[in-house]
Amino acid sequence: MTRVPSPPPLKPAPPLRARRALVSLILLGALGLLLWSPLGGAQTPASMQTVESPAPHRYAVALPAGCRQETGPGTLDAICSAEFDAEKSAEASAVASLVFEVGAEAVADDTGKATSALAAGYGEDAFKSELPEAVCGESDRTRVKIENVKQALEEGLVAYTADVLCPEVKFLGLGERRAAVKFLLTPGVRYRLLARAPNGEYDQHKALIDGFLASFRVLPAG
Repeated sequence: MTRVPSPPPLKPAPPLRARRALVSLILLGALGLLLWSPLGGAQTPASMQTVESPAPHRYAVALPAGCRQETGPGTLDAICSAEFDAEKSAEASAVASLVFEVGAEAVADDTGKATSALAAGYGEDAFKSELPEAVCGESDRTRVKIENVKQALEEGLVAYTADVLCPEVKFLGLGERRAAVKFLLTPGVRYRLLARAPNGEYDQHKALIDGFLASFRVLPAG
């Protein structure tokens, strides 16, 4: 009579603690990949680059790498694609993308004025009245939400800051946009800075926006 071989013994299941540890390692690995992956397809730029404007209104400001830069008399704009890719930024919309803007305007009446006189000559109401058109391109001021308006002295300059919410523009296909704004008054020159992004993307770019506004400085004439 032929003997039927016995099946090989089953390997004992790994202890419960070991299985839990394995599952934890797998979950941690997946979480690491998720955190490494760019949020919403956007990428953090590898670096910020300092850009200096030419005379007569000389200033320096830090802008993200990979953005398209456009310059004009006293102005500097950076338009950034979601990926901070130079080729994609070249085609990015200046009204629907993450945008950084700097403008300098000569104000002859302010030449030689002390900071207190500068603040008295251009108050909070004047600052707020400029924002709807300058930030949102909106002529109806009632449609623009302006918050956190502040006045401060920074290294002898008068600074106004505010947060702005631009309304939806349906016929252009534009959703709401948020912006951080900073105006600097100096004797003879007024500087305007803003950083604007689609409302749903603003928070993920907040560190870049804060760095941009904090980096601005006026350079000596020369």
